[in-house]
Amino acid sequence: MAQAAPFEERDQLCSELEIVEHNHIRRRQLESSPTHNAARMETLPGDPRISLTEHETHELLEDELITDELNKLAPHFWLITTQSSKNVMSLTEQAVQGRKITVTENPGLHLVWLNQRIFIKPVPKYLMSHAFWTHYLLSTTSPIQQDKRIKLIEAAQGFLRSYAYLIQHESDFRMATDDNTRLIPSGISYTGFVTFIAGFKRVDDTFVSPRYQVGELRLKRLNFWIKFYAPFLFTFALFSLIMSAMQLVLAVRTVPTLDASWLIFARAADGFALFIVFLVAVVIAFFLITLVGMMAAEINYALRDLYRKRKEKQAPQDEEHRPSTPQANQ
Repeated sequence: MAQAAPFEERDQLCSELEIVEHNHIRRRQLESSPTHNAARMETLPGDPRISLTEHETHELLEDELITDELNKLAPHFWLITTQSSKNVMSLTEQAVQGRKITVTENPGLHLVWLNQRIFIKPVPKYLMSHAFWTHYLLSTTSPIQQDKRIKLIEAAQGFLRSYAYLIQHESDFRMATDDNTRLIPSGISYTGFVTFIAGFKRVDDTFVSPRYQVGELRLKRLNFWIKFYAPFLFTFALFSLIMSAMQLVLAVRTVPTLDASWLIFARAADGFALFIVFLVAVVIAFFLITLVGMMAAEINYALRDLYRKRKEKQAPQDEEHRPSTPQANQ
């Protein structure tokens, strides 16, 4: 786990928080702040739901950042996507691919795409505050327990690192600050953002949560593997069971003399082992057939999409070479 925030205090993009005596955190009292808005001064910048002093702050932060279900599925990501955290297209490249940006507040949907749509979670303002990182995530006197802080740090670093790939040029930055999407808070310059995000681009995969050790994920594949994740675990359990059963049968058969009751048990163990072999074979066959069906559907989709693109490309050329129709005689 990193021992310091990935950015310097001078590079922070949110200066609304400060740490005071005894490591307490508070909102800065700006001269322009309205005196009647006292409630605003007791919450995190950009999120009035999260109190600065509330003991359940970590639960709200977990809802905003943690992706437990995807982290559990991470060992099987090799079946779903390219094994690289850099597998994230910039916002302009997303547009070139015909994808529409859909804003989501669900961290589990961040960088998940479906057909011509990609879901992106906006950056919470408080994540750009050096004081927030110091007080809540890095300090040993943080109100958040250490094990929970580690998970939050890994999730926050992975999430913000993804923006280093989403916003690579000023054109990407203009798309991110467009009022229709507003992926990053207003009042931030492109130069300031580049300086801030540079530190996160240097964060290694070992310091981010398992979900962010890969980039974009396809929703259809996610839904399939999440649905069949438990059956896969069940299958592996069956493998373990079959091995135990076979070892039991072999062990029983090595006994030189068996009375009638042991012979009955040996036959039962033998039959049970054969039944487990058959059951596992059926389960494996089911998964193989399902996997082949998925691959066939993916190939069919890719071929149809390729045919559609070629047809669209060929249409203007055919129009240019089409002979003009002579006008009828008056």
